[in-house]
Formats: sequence, C-alpha cells, structure tokens
Amino acid sequence: MRRDSHVHPVDSAGLLSFMTFNWLTPLAIHAYRKGELLLDNVWPVSPLESCRANQDRLCSLWEEEFLCRGSEASLHSVVWRFCRRRLLLSILCLTVTQLAGFSGPAFVVKRLLEYTQQEEPDLPYGLLLVLGLLVTELVRSWSLALTWGLNYRTGARLRAAVLCMAFDKTLRLRSVRDMSLGQLINMCCNDGQRMFEAASVGSLLAGGPLVAILGVAYNLFILGPTSLLGSAVFILFYPTMMFSSRLTAYFRRQAVSVTDRRVQKMSEIISNIKFIKMFAWLKAFSQDIHRIRAEERSILEKTGYFQSITVGVAPVVVVIASVATFSTHMLLGYDLTAAQAFTVVTVFNAMTFALKVTPFSVKSLSEASVAMERFKSLFLQPEVQSVRDTPSDPQVAIEMRGARLAWEGGHSSHPSPRGTPAVGTATRRGWRRKSPHRRRSQEESTGSLLRGGASSPEDEEEAAPLSPPRLQSTLHCIHLSIKQGTLVGVCGSVGSGKSSLLSSILGQMSLLEGSVRVRGDFAYVAQQAWIFNATIRDNILFGKEYQEERYQCVLSTVSLRPDLALLPNSDLTEIGERGATLSGGQRQRISLARALYSDRDVYLLDDPLSALDAHVANHVFNSGIKKHLRHKTVIFITHQLQYLVECDDVILMREGSIVERGNHDDLMKLNGDYASMFNNLQLGDPPHAEAPGMKPGSSLKKTTEKKAGSVKKDQPASQDNGQCVLPEECAHGGVSWRVYKEYMRASGGVLVCSSILLLFVLNVGSSAFCTWWLSYWINQGSGNTTVLLGNSSVVSDSMRDNPMKHQYAVVYASSMGVMLLLKLLRGVVFVKGTLRASSALHEELFRKILRSPMKFFDTTPSGRILMRFSKDMDEVDSRLPFQAEMFIQNVLLVFFCLAVVGCVFPWFLAAAVPLVVLFSLLHAVSRVFVRELKRLDNLTLSPFLSHVSSSVQGLSTLQAYGRTRHYMDRYQELLDVNQSVLYVWSCAVRWLAVRLDVISVSLICITGVLVLLMHGRVAPPYAGLAISYAVQLTGLFQFTVRLASETEARFTSVERIHHYIQSLSLEAPARIKNRAPPCDWPQQGELVFEDTEMRYRDNLPLVLKRLSCRIKPKEKVGIVGRTGSGKSSLGVVLFRLVEPCGGSIKIDGINICDIGLADLRSKLSIIPQEPILFSGTIRSNLDPSNQYQEDKIWDALERTHMKECVSQLPLKLDSEVVENGENFSVGERQLLCVARTLLRQCKVLIVDEATAAMDAETDALIQETIRTSFEDVTTLTIAHRLHTVLNSDRIIVLSQGQVVEFDEPAKLLANENSRLCAMMAAVENKISVRG
Repeated sequence: MRRDSHVHPVDSAGLLSFMTFNWLTPLAIHAYRKGELLLDNVWPVSPLESCRANQDRLCSLWEEEFLCRGSEASLHSVVWRFCRRRLLLSILCLTVTQLAGFSGPAFVVKRLLEYTQQEEPDLPYGLLLVLGLLVTELVRSWSLALTWGLNYRTGARLRAAVLCMAFDKTLRLRSVRDMSLGQLINMCCNDGQRMFEAASVGSLLAGGPLVAILGVAYNLFILGPTSLLGSAVFILFYPTMMFSSRLTAYFRRQAVSVTDRRVQKMSEIISNIKFIKMFAWLKAFSQDIHRIRAEERSILEKTGYFQSITVGVAPVVVVIASVATFSTHMLLGYDLTAAQAFTVVTVFNAMTFALKVTPFSVKSLSEASVAMERFKSLFLQPEVQSVRDTPSDPQVAIEMRGARLAWEGGHSSHPSPRGTPAVGTATRRGWRRKSPHRRRSQEESTGSLLRGGASSPEDEEEAAPLSPPRLQSTLHCIHLSIKQGTLVGVCGSVGSGKSSLLSSILGQMSLLEGSVRVRGDFAYVAQQAWIFNATIRDNILFGKEYQEERYQCVLSTVSLRPDLALLPNSDLTEIGERGATLSGGQRQRISLARALYSDRDVYLLDDPLSALDAHVANHVFNSGIKKHLRHKTVIFITHQLQYLVECDDVILMREGSIVERGNHDDLMKLNGDYASMFNNLQLGDPPHAEAPGMKPGSSLKKTTEKKAGSVKKDQPASQDNGQCVLPEECAHGGVSWRVYKEYMRASGGVLVCSSILLLFVLNVGSSAFCTWWLSYWINQGSGNTTVLLGNSSVVSDSMRDNPMKHQYAVVYASSMGVMLLLKLLRGVVFVKGTLRASSALHEELFRKILRSPMKFFDTTPSGRILMRFSKDMDEVDSRLPFQAEMFIQNVLLVFFCLAVVGCVFPWFLAAAVPLVVLFSLLHAVSRVFVRELKRLDNLTLSPFLSHVSSSVQGLSTLQAYGRTRHYMDRYQELLDVNQSVLYVWSCAVRWLAVRLDVISVSLICITGVLVLLMHGRVAPPYAGLAISYAVQLTGLFQFTVRLASETEARFTSVERIHHYIQSLSLEAPARIKNRAPPCDWPQQGELVFEDTEMRYRDNLPLVLKRLSCRIKPKEKVGIVGRTGSGKSSLGVVLFRLVEPCGGSIKIDGINICDIGLADLRSKLSIIPQEPILFSGTIRSNLDPSNQYQEDKIWDALERTHMKECVSQLPLKLDSEVVENGENFSVGERQLLCVARTLLRQCKVLIVDEATAAMDAETDALIQETIRTSFEDVTTLTIAHRLHTVLNSDRIIVLSQGQVVEFDEPAKLLANENSRLCAMMAAVENKISVRG
C-alpha cells in the first residue's frame, strides 16, 4: 500500500466516514495483514494540518496582538482565537453527546425498570424501549467521536503552528544564551505535545456542568429532596477534583524545570563524554545527575499522589453519592423502589462523565498554560538585526563610525585588560544573570523587542534598539572603513574584542551609538567550526548548486584532497553529528571550503588557521585567502603574525578598541605594540595560533560543536559504506513480554506487583459489593413485616417497614468506608511502585550510557540519546503510570460488570459469545495498528530533535550565510512527517473506540431484551442492578480497550530504554579486583609502546600500525606529522578510549590493558585542544569530585595567572560558569583547563596543542607554566605548529600510523633529508619578515 501524495483521505471523507473514522479502515487492515507499518504507508500530512499554513495564521494573530498590547500580549488569547471556531463546534457536538447520554439512562432505563415491576408483560412496548436505548446510545457514541475528530485536527494544527513559530523565532534570535539547548529540545518534544493534548481534551471540560445540572434536576424529580444530598457530593467533588488537578499541574511545573536541568546536564555530558572519560570523572557527573534526579523524583511522587486521587474518583463518587442518598432516604422513613433506586444510580453514572474528563482536561489545560508561558518568553526575546545601511562611498565595503556595541543580557562586556591573560573584568559581567522577567521588561522598555511573526529571511530584522542601561559596551568608539577587495588582518590579545568585531558586522550585537554600514553579502568561518550531520560535500556546498570545476578548485585550495583519499566514499562520506569523526583541522578546513565555495562579497574569517598544521596553514593562506579571495573583501583574525605581513591592512585591537591601524610596514615604523609583538616573533618565539575573541554569546562557540576532549581522530570513523551515523533501530511486533517483565522487576518484583494487583481487585470489588448490597436490601422489601391496614394485618411491601433497615444501612455505609481506605492505600502503593520502576530504569540506562565505549557516541546522534532521557523518560515517569492505573482499574470494572450481568442473566453470557469473537478480531487489528503508529511517532521525532540541536549550535553560521529559511523549510518537512503520524495515531485510537461502542451498545440491548424475556422470573432489584451495570459498560468498555492499546503504546518508551540497557556494550571495568596498580603508580612515568596497533572500529583500517617507541621518565617529547598520521590516535589509545587491537603499552612496567580504566585514566592528564567548561561553578569545573583543599586550587590558579581575576569575582571560586563556559573567552577557558591539570599532579601529561587558543603573551605564560610546573612529568605534546615542540627533549615524526623519526630536534634538523627538516623548511619559507 503506497501513500497517495496528493490527497489525505480525511479531507475527502463524508460526515459518516469522518464521524466513525471509517477513512482509516484500509490502513488498519493493511497494518494487520503485514504485521507492521512503514512510514511510506502513512499518508503525508493534509494541507490543512501542514506547518506552513498554520504557522502563517498563528503568526499574523500574534503580530496583531503584539501590536495592540506590546509586551503584555497574551499568547493564551492568540491561541484561543486560532482555535475558537473549531472548539465551539466541538462543544456543540459534545452537548448532543451529553443530552443523548443523559436521556438514555434517565428516561428509557427508568421505563424499563418500571416495566419489570408490572404484573403483565407488554412485549411490543418493551421492544420499543430497547430500540430507544439503542438509538440514544448510538447518537451519544457517534457525536462524541465527531467531537474527538474535530479536536484532533485542531490539536494537530495548533501544535504545527506553535512549534514552527518557536523554531522560526529561534533562528532569528540574537543569541541562544538565555535559552539552553535542553529547554529548546523540551519545548519541541514535550511542550508541543502538551498543546496538542490541550486542544484535544480541553474542550471536554464544557460538557461537565450541563450533565450535572440535568442530573440534579432529574434526581430531584424522581426521589425528592434526599437526592440533593447525592448531587451535593458530586458538586463538592467537582472543585475537589479541580483543586487536585491544579495541584498536579503545580507540581508538574516544578518537575518540568528540574527535568530541564537534568536534560541540560545530560546534553552536556553526552557532548563532552570523551573529555569526562579521559579525566575519569564519570563518578562525579553521575552524582550530579543522581542529585537532580532525586529532586525530580520527590516532586514526581507528590504529583503521582494527586494524580492517583483524580484517576479512580468516578466510581468512588457514585458509591459515596448512592450511600449518602439512599441511607438518608431510608432512615428518614421514605420508601424506595428498584425503579427509583437504579434510575438514580444510572443517572449518577451518567454524571460521572464530567468527573472522568475533568482531571484530563484540567491537567492538559494547565500544562498547556505552563507551555504557553515558555513559548511566550521565547517569542519576546530580541532578534538578530542585519545591517541594512550601505556605505555612501561605492568603493567601501564596511564602514563603522563611532560605533559602540554591546552583547545582549549577561554577555561579555569588558574585555580583559592587556597583560592579564586571565578573566580580569571580562568574566564579571554575567555572574548574576538577570531573571528572565527583569531582562524581558528591560528589553521591552527599549523597544528592541521584535515581533515573533513569520517574515521572510530578508525582512527578519528591525532597526537597532536604544541603549538599555544594563548593556555594557564590548566595543568602544570603533572607526573603521574597509575598501572593497582588501585583505584586513586583525590581531590582539585574548579578549580584546576581535570576534566581537565580526559579530557586530553580522548584526549579532546591540548598537548603542554610532553607525555600522555594510555592502554585500557574507561568508563566515567561525572560530569553532560548525559541521552538520551530512556528507562532506553537503557541508561544503551548503545548499549551493554543485559545479565540478569550482568544487575541485576549492578542495585543492584548502588541501582536503589527501584527507578525502583516506575516506571510503571520498567527499560523499557521511560525517557524524558536530563533525565528531573528523580532526579539528579537517573540521576547520571544511568550514573554510564552505566559505570559499559560497562566492560572497565579504569574508569574515575568525582565526581559520589555528587548528591546521604549519605547511597546510601556509598552503591554505596562500592559495585560499590570498589567491582565491584576491578580489573579495576579507577580514582575517589571526595570531599567527607571519600572515599579517601579507595583508593589505592590519588592525591591532585592545580592550574593545582599535589602537593601531595601517599596513605592516607602517606599523613597524610606528614602533608601537604591533612592532614589539612582531619583533618578539622574530627573536625566535613561536608564531602563535588561534586567539579567540571576546564573544561569549556566539552560539557557535558551543562546545557541543565538537566532541569533547581534544584527542581527535585522525581518521574518520566511518562505516565501510561511508555512513557514519547508524540508522535508529525500530522494534517490530508486539511489545515483548520481556519488557513488561523488566518493568515489573524494576518496580520491585512479582511480590510487589501481586500486592498492587490485589489492592486493585479489593478496591473495585468493594465498590461492586456496595451496589449489590443495595439491590439485596431493596429485594428484602419489608422483610415480611406485617402492618395493620384498617383492622386486618397484611404483609407490607415497603422497605421502610423492614425492622433491620438500620443494620442494612450500617453495612452499606461501612462498605463505602472500606472502599475509600483501600483506594488510598492502593494509590500510595501504586505511585511508589511505578516511581521505583522509572527510577531504576533511569539509573540503569544512565549507567549503561556512561560506560559505553566511544564508538557508540561517534555513531549515535546526541538527539537520539537525549530522546531516551527526555521524551521516553517523561512517558515512563508521568504518562505511563497515569494510563496504567486507569487501565488496571477499568479492566477490573469491566470484568465485574460482566460478572454481575452474567450472574443475574446466565443467558447473557451465551448471547455475548459472538460479540467476544468480534471484539477479539477488533483488538487484534487495532493492537498492531496503534502500536506501529506509536513506534513511527517515536521514530520520526529523533531526526526532528537532531535538526533542532544542530541548528541551534550553528545559529551564527546559518544567519551569516542567510540559510535560516532553508533550515526552517527542513524543520517544517520533518515536523510534517511527525505530524502526519501523530494525527493518524490519535485517530486510530478513536477508530477503535467507535467500533467498540457498537459492541457495548449491543451488550446493553441484549441485557434489555433479557429483561423483557425473563419478565417475572428475575426480581426487579436484580434486573435493575444488571441494567445499570450494562449501561455503565458503554463508555467504559471502549475506554478500557483504548487504554490497553495506549498503555502498550506507552510501553514502547520502556522498550526503547530497555533496548539500550540490553544491547549497549560496556567498555572495560573501571577497577579490576586484585589488579589495581600501587597507589603511587606511576612514580617514574616511563612509556613503552611495543608493536601497538589500533583501529577505530572493527570494519576500519588500522590507524596505528605496529608502532614502537620508548619514552624515558620525565622526558618532554613532541609528536608531529601531517593530518591523518596518527598523532591524536596515540592519545586515544593511551587513554584506552579505543582499546589497542595488538601489541602493548606499558607505563612504569605495568601493561595499561591489565588494569581498570578509572585506575589508568585518573593517573594520566590532558590539556585538550578545545577547552571545555561545564555549567556549574569555577570550583566544580576545577575539582568536580571535591578532592582538593581550597589553597591547592588557588595555587593552581595562581600558577596559570588566573588568580587575580577569579579573586575579583563576587563569589570567588563559587562564581557561576554558564553552559560551555560561554561567560569566558576561549583563551580564559584554556587557562582554567591548564589549572585543572595542575591540580591532578599526574606523572604523564598529554598536551594537545593547548596553546592554539592563545595570543602571544598568554602563550608564553602557558609555555612557561608547563615547563616549570610539569618539570617532573613525562610530557607528550601533539603539535600542529612546529615551533612549539622545538625545545622538546626528543621529537617523534609519525606517518601513516608509524614512527618514521624519533630523535633530538637538533639532530633531526641537522639532517637535511629528515622529514622534520622538510616540514620546518615549509614554515621558515613563510616567515620572510619584512620591516
């Protein structure tokens, strides 16, 4: 069965087909026959539910509201206007449902019961009554189905509109600092679903009051004033339920913020897992997650208790109302007949619809209200403002006059003072982050808020805002005019504002005064390259058409060809998320290739050569920046000063201002700061690499960009077929019994589950006993009491004359008490059991993920792993228990109903056999159908979430290239696919409900006919009991079967979590018993590699080939070689991130493969190439395990020249570090990483070109620190710039995974034929210093 790409069957369905969901039948039969559903079988989303149409509509409504009310705009009223007409129509259908549902029990059942009390049977009249019952029940069922049909379409439209609007706004944000990635993922995942549910279930709340008023009036008419007591119970329960639901929502709101924190932390852990493993910090981070989870669990427990109260309340209320009414009625001396009693009970049952729906409706509406607040806060964030004005002089490309610019809330304000490589004032800016509320109100006052409407990418931005008092400028008084076609070099120390200069041109900062004018469009190479999960070619083309000649030219220019030759599918090899499978240099060159291929007017290059080997960097500068871009305007930030000689113009920045400007020769004559920097370089100091600017807010700085830790793979870990990210596995067939067993085991085992089940049985049984006792009491009548009538005594037929009526009333009331007690007990035990299960699953999953080997993280997108911790965990925590509790309760109720009717009319069971067969068939079909659709729903959500996280991480690049529209379109495609499945899944559940209602209506009719046929043979009270239970079956039966399917569908989340728990392989144990190395190991730090071999995955070629060398204790060894030679792989294998597949590595004579991973990794240290900080405090970043005393930490900071600035911060070591350390410049982050390594005092250190993020001064300080502080440490430096390792004791030159040279630098350089000599010549050739 193929889906027709033009017409969705729901659009062409007639009223009857729409009402009974008949348009779904072909798909249901197809699913049943095949046993599975593929995405291709589900129709694409209907144009009416598509994202684009609905987004445009919601946007225009929001813009209207925003224009009228500004920041006071209410998203609630916008959403109401968006759904208004459809919701009112659905409420009208609901009214029909309520009237039909009420008149059946109230009028028809009453006549039937009176018929049983007649002396003479009147069959035609009886059959007419049964027909009346059939019609009212069918009208009730089908009008309710119509209500759902309308609501689901409304929900789908609302979800599409809100999620698209949210993403569209995200793409236009000036910075994503105020919205963490975890929050955005939660919004798309859970908040969108909450909006859908609110639209689907919210309107059902309207049906409650109507049926309550009808019920009160009718019972008063039948029974008199005592019925008001029962009605009062109902009316009192209504606000109680509302209150309980509101409390549930209140706790839910608390839980959501804790869940956000947990998902955020998980996202951080997954992104930086390599680094966490290398530092042996798994335990410390586990404790963080456990702490957050414990907090979340206590809130979930409270939510669970209130949820449990609301779940089983409907049957309880009927019993309490009946007991209160009838006991009082009898004790006051009134008479009661079976017809009266069971009509009242049946009407009470009809009134419970309101109570059943209320918890759902209130819960969904209050959760949606929370979600809307979150969406609104996003819609009110300030947007990026592209520079519109063009310079007056046609020769000028960029012009800035007296420009003063600042970062939005909480961003960097003052750059570090020169000479303090540390944070200085730079990091003081964001310590106390303003509350979102305050921040927003200030934004509003400045008029900088832009409407969250849908606009084309061209008109995405508005005029610059006025200067709010809180914005402290980062760039001061910038006067700059750059002619078209010039190459401008920008240099300056860490935090001098170089990256901010580029951001100001891109419109990502607030202009406080002056003007910025730009002519032409941009290409932007970010400091930390943004790579998305696609092929290398897609990353370079970035949406442009493929032109063979131009493309090959670009590849040669950035020297990517040798790298591509090593890949299985050359440039069609798929790269992992964030370029995880590439080295830093390869990522940076792909980013450069993207810029060169894009053929723009203005090129903004933020330190593009920092991660490249010297000879590659030379080639890229000469053939790429100088030759390829010779007619373009280029702003080139660098710290490799030798390249500034070749620039047309040079700018030196300090503390956010331009302090010197001119060409190289002029600046050398000026003999200022630039000249002294350059002279230092000539005197033999190393040419220094990447210096990050002070742009803490750039979303491109996200460290989630790259896989953490710096030990990069030199060879891309790609599959043989070039596919690096494995497709997500999807289970087939029913949720296996093993999954249920696992859940039961997690909740406490068979004993606990049996006790919970027993409590359910006792609870439902006690409520059935109450109703049975009432019919028994009525049947006893007067208990054969004789009364005087005139002068003769006759046997009374009135219940009020029964001498035992007080005893009957006592039993009746006490059975209610027992039932309430059991309900409370059951609630507590059930909540504790399910929470125990979800916590055990979370624990186990988290443990398994953390202990998985690195190859798992390289081949699995982080969105997919996060799905387990966000959406799936949310299902298991809150939705599954809610569904399961109702399901178990209702299944038992159905059994008790059937048993009661069967006891009264044994023939009923025989008549019901064909219906049971029909039911089995329906259930078999629907089970496959609903389950498969739910699986597809989960499956289509993962790529959608990965797209969100990837886009957020590359926001600056997307905005610079003007690719936001394309990413928005892709988002809409992915959301449409998910929407189509979600909508069909929801409808499938109703498709089943309508068909089950037909079965339950047949059951009522059978009971009605049996009442007629058995006239006189069954006591009227028992006939009343049977009919009241049969009528209860209608809604109940389909609700239960629907719950069965939904509960199984929810269990797919347990299945997905269980799949990871079962299938993930673990890396070697952290510690091995009786194999632990001595406490003081390694004392010397001698490293011996013997024929070491290593490959990244089983099906990939060897990266290290029989590599052998011996490194002496305390020796300083430099490791050099071109990209792909295996430099970083040495680090990977030393930390056993990938186990060696041959040979051995010994440290002080102990084979590292013989000991536990934690024992090994805790004794090694690394200073990574890309600095990584975690959200938390400075202390938690330096010492997450709280091992060291404060004075040691201060000592480490002092030795890395960070003490002065950290001590200036208000909270000192407890000052906040935001996600990715965004409130520090990259250089400052690197210094903190060095301090962290100093604290560990290990005997073996790997330095992965850590100075790549430094300016000259800082670099010199760092080199000095490493020399003095790590004097007694064996140090391996993986070098990308040769000068950094020339003062090493010895140098290893690697080629294709083998040691080709290993000797002292002087000896190697003396040999003209040595590889090192050839590499040096390439660099020397470049530094032909003029001036």
